[in-house]
Amino acid sequence: MSTSSQPQFRYTQTPSKVLHLRNLPWECAEEELVELCKPFGKIVNTKCNVGANRNQAFVEFADLNQAISMVSYYASSSEPAQIRGKTVYIQYSNRHEIVNNKSPGDTPGNVLLVTIEGVEPNDVTIETIHLVSDYFWHMHFFK
Repeated sequence: MSTSSQPQFRYTQTPSKVLHLRNLPWECAEEELVELCKPFGKIVNTKCNVGANRNQAFVEFADLNQAISMVSYYASSSEPAQIRGKTVYIQYSNRHEIVNNKSPGDTPGNVLLVTIEGVEPNDVTIETIHLVSDYFWHMHFFK
């Protein structure tokens, strides 16, 4: 049993096929999440290393009954869900699916550096910045 004072489950959540997992080990890999969850059904998506401490994740099952099965199993088990010896806290997410907003090839923190030569810094207006960013946005998405 968990010796933590934190309950392993929150019973007030409406069931969802997306589960929110907390208290994960540092840099928990997608494979570790899948290994924990796959006995309960088909995992269709994951989102790892989220939250301020990057120790949370979301796992989306193919259907609601699979997620309910996992939550029910660990809610009634004398052994808590664990990854690398750490107790994992599981609850239903308020999300109904995991949406990855990044398109293939995107990397976090992309920055566009634009240098405008021949002008003083105070001569560049916000309108100029909008024009430049719109130009690059259209060039990228409407090739």
